This record gives sequence, C-alpha cells and structure tokens, in this order.
Amino acid sequence: MKGIFIKSLIKKFKDIKFRYKLVITYIFIGIIPICILGTVSYQQTKSMLMEHENSNMKDYVQQSVMSLDNQLQIYDNLSDYIAYNQTIAQVINYEYSTYNEMYDKFTNVLDPLLASLKYFHSSVNQVTIYTRNDFVKHDTTIAPLSTIEGQYWYEKIWSEKARNILWFVNTDEKKVFSARNMPSLDKGEYDGVLYINVDYEELFLPFTQMTSENYGVFVVDETNNVAFEYNDFKKNSGNNKISYEELEEEWSLLSNGQASNYTIVNAVTNNEWTVWLYRPNSVIMDSIWSIAFLTIAVTILCVIASLIAATGVSKLMVSSIEKLTDNMYQVEAGNMEITITSDNKDEVGELIRGFGMMIERINLLIEEVYEGKIAQKEYEMKALQAQINPHFLYNSLSLINWKAIEANQPDISRLTLLLSTFYRTALNRGNNILSVRDELNNMKSYLDIQLMMHEYEFDVEIDVEEEMMDYATLNLILQPLVENAIDHGIDLKPEGRGVITITGRIEDGILTFIVEDNGVGMDEEKAKLIPTQQSKGYGVRNVNERIKLLYGKEYNLEVHSQVGVGTKCIVRMPAMKMK
Repeated sequence: MKGIFIKSLIKKFKDIKFRYKLVITYIFIGIIPICILGTVSYQQTKSMLMEHENSNMKDYVQQSVMSLDNQLQIYDNLSDYIAYNQTIAQVINYEYSTYNEMYDKFTNVLDPLLASLKYFHSSVNQVTIYTRNDFVKHDTTIAPLSTIEGQYWYEKIWSEKARNILWFVNTDEKKVFSARNMPSLDKGEYDGVLYINVDYEELFLPFTQMTSENYGVFVVDETNNVAFEYNDFKKNSGNNKISYEELEEEWSLLSNGQASNYTIVNAVTNNEWTVWLYRPNSVIMDSIWSIAFLTIAVTILCVIASLIAATGVSKLMVSSIEKLTDNMYQVEAGNMEITITSDNKDEVGELIRGFGMMIERINLLIEEVYEGKIAQKEYEMKALQAQINPHFLYNSLSLINWKAIEANQPDISRLTLLLSTFYRTALNRGNNILSVRDELNNMKSYLDIQLMMHEYEFDVEIDVEEEMMDYATLNLILQPLVENAIDHGIDLKPEGRGVITITGRIEDGILTFIVEDNGVGMDEEKAKLIPTQQSKGYGVRNVNERIKLLYGKEYNLEVHSQVGVGTKCIVRMPAMKMK
C-alpha cells in the first residue's frame, strides 16, 4: 500500500503543469532553509542578548561601586584630617579655667574650622566631636561623651579601641554617618569620638542612575542589613519589585544552576558593603520577543517572495514572448523596477537579454545620476548645518561677553572668551588635524577655566619647545589628559598644593607630550589598564585609540603612576609639519 501511494503521488506530480512544478519546488527549497535559519538566528540572538545584558549589569554595578568607594574615601580623608589636626587637638586637650574661655575657643577656633570643611563638602550634614565629660555641649560641633553613651554605634567603636573608621546606616531615618575613636596626640591614647553625618540621598545617588529603567538595587552592610533600596519599573511591566529576602532566594537558585525569574549581579565595596542589581527576565525578553516577531515576519515575506519569484519564472519560461510584451508595456507606463532575463539561444532570447541589459543600464544611470544628486544635496545640507551651529555658539558667547563688559563683570567676560576659544579650537571647523600651537591654546583655555572653577587651588607648569609649534597633531589630545589629571589626581589630593606639568619635546622625528600631576596616584598595574578602559566623557581611552588608528600601533598613550606620588601620561606621535 505504501509503495502504491508513493507511485500515485509521483504520477500526480508528473502530470501537473511545469510552471506549478517550479512553484512547488521553490516552496520546499525556500521555506525549509528559511525556517531553519530563522530558528537558529533567534536562539543565537537570545543567547547573545542575555549575555550582553548580564555584562552590562556587571559594568553598571562596578561603576556605581567605584563611585561609592571614591565618595567614602573622600569622607574618610576628611575624618583623618579632623582627627589628626593639631589645632583641633589643642582645643580639645586644653585645660580651661572658665566656661567663657572654653566658649571663646569653640567659637573663634573650632567653629570656623569645621564650618569651612562643611562648606567645601556640601554633602556633609554634621560634624561632631564627643570628648571629655567636663565639656559643655556647643551647638553641633562638640559635646561630652555622656550624650552618646548607650548608642549601639558608640559601644561598637569604643569596644574596639581602634583607629578604623566605621560606617553606619539607619535606613528608616535615611541617615548615614561615620564614627571613629578620636586620638589624643600627646597622650598616645583615645579620649573621644568623631562623628560625621553625610547626605544619605547623595551618597547613594549613583545607584539611582545605574541604567535607564526596569531595575532594582539593594545595598547591604557587612551584617547583611539593607542600607539602601531603590527600584524603577515601568507601570506596564507588572509587579517586579521584590524584597531582599526574595532576592536571596532567587540568587540561591542561580547559584545552584536552577532557573530564576531575574538576572542578578553583585559586587563588594571597599568597606565590605554588597551591592545587588536585579532585572526581571521578562523585561529582557521583551526585546527578544520583538526579534522573534521580526523573524516570523521576515520568514513570511521570504515565502511570499519565493512564491512570486516562482510564478514569475515559470511564466517567463512558458511564454517568453507574452512576458516580453508585458514588460515593454510596463516600461512604457514608467515601471523601471522589472527584471528581464532569458536562457534561450534564439532571436527572442537575444531580444529579451538585450532589452533586459538596456533596462539595467537605464536603472544604473538613474541611480548614479538621480540618487547621487540627492545624496550630494543631503551632504551639502548637513555641512551647512554643521557650519550654522558653531556660528550660533560663537555669536552667543560674543553677546554674553559684551553684556559682561557692559555690566563691568571682567571675570564673566574672561570666562566667556576662554570658553569661546576652547570650542573654536576643539571644533576646528570639523578637521581632525591641527597645529601644536592651536592644540596648546585649546588646552590652556580649558585649564584657565578649571583654574577659575577651582579658585586657583593648583598650579600649572607648561614647558613645550617652540620648534614644535608648527608641527601637526591630533585634535583634542592634551585636554582629556589634563581633565583626567584634575578629576582623578588633584581633586582627590588630601593635602598639599596640586601641580600639573605639561611638557613637549621633539626628538628623532617623534613628538612627545607628557602630562604629569602630583595627585593621589594609583598602583602601576591599574595605571597600565587606563588607556584601554572606558570612562565617562571624551576619555583617555579615546585618545589612545585615535593615535593608534591614525599613526599605527607603534604610537600610543602610556600611563605611569605611583600611589601618593602622582600620575604621568606620555603621548608619542610622528613629527609632521602642518601642510
């Protein structure tokens, strides 16, 4: 029976018209590969998106943890400064004869000092020194130890008798503060407690900006208590918020290789707090479903296209003359998108091929002339827009400058001129190459603005050989390095005056620029990774990649650093005169 059925099926296939045979063949040849390709593409895309999402979440957590660690380090440096300040120690350890004398010292010495620190660190809410019980409580700056006896955090730091700075968080009151034993510099022992309360929302601000939406975050301390919680989910994404206990359950499932409803990553800060970031898999799958729908739509379109192609080819093979006549009518009607071909060796076949070549040539000419003109107009429009925007910026800055002069505001006028110079050299009329002289002017404008913003709290030394000035260099090479030196070196320097040194030399046909600072520095291993790591803004990595892209891998950016000493960035590129 099976053999008879197959023979009958074969006979029916042979009996149908040839054009229908072609259509059936096209269906089987087209649909099966398309379905296989669509399924494989969907699975591969799904896997890649999940891996990409996990990698992005790890990057978000690491960046936020780094920001939190940097902020806590600033507060710890402030705590060290107060704890070991000789002036504060003298005020605390002084034997006062009268309360008026004590009040005078507190008001004229201690209050201004602590007030200035809070001024430069606006996120610090309160600084209080708790010391000898014979002291009278003075505002929020100093108080006797008896006022905090019995506090859980006081018992913890006093029992340890250590110099370590301990951080405490009260989630209910949204309060975060550090506490430490206050050393007695002349007695070599501890006789007080330093309390620093900082802004809760500002400290944990990086965790509210980790990604655009649809995520939740927990920060837990070393005792596994939740110090900070935040979530941001779309209203139409369902109830995706979970508690920390539920998060631990989901994490245990992932750790045991089981399925979970969430993608979860974590990282530990320097003070042993753990940051957890989670996103519902359903949110990630939304983008995957759109790809699945697109795959199905493309598959259907491909099947339809195959059917149309099969029908067209079969008809062409059966009735070449009718098809040629129909094509000529379509061309007369203005349809130039048809495809005409023939394998026939007779005169009709030659006529079809000649007609098809003529149509292809016409379409090619239309594409080259008509579409080329359209593209040219678009490029001209974009170029015009690129010219208009800088002119608008310069005209606006010029107007601000004249207004500042009229208002007798020389600082505003100077800052406006510096900003205009900086953007003029940075934009460089769209050119990527400029002279060393213009690049230095760009950097100097940026430095002058930074000096004004920092109230001239650091020094700048520039030593560039005069013969280098007319050589060519890449645009925006020095400014990102100077910005990096200020943000990650000078601004974090706990004490002493910062110095940035820019040196330029030409030797053996090579231009060498060195940007050096005496900031906090870093270990050499971390410094070597700086040219390859992504950072916010223009970034050191961008400088390194542009140099290698234009001049080759033998020219690049080197970063050397030493903790507590500073950082040095060295740029080398071939010496070429400006054309």
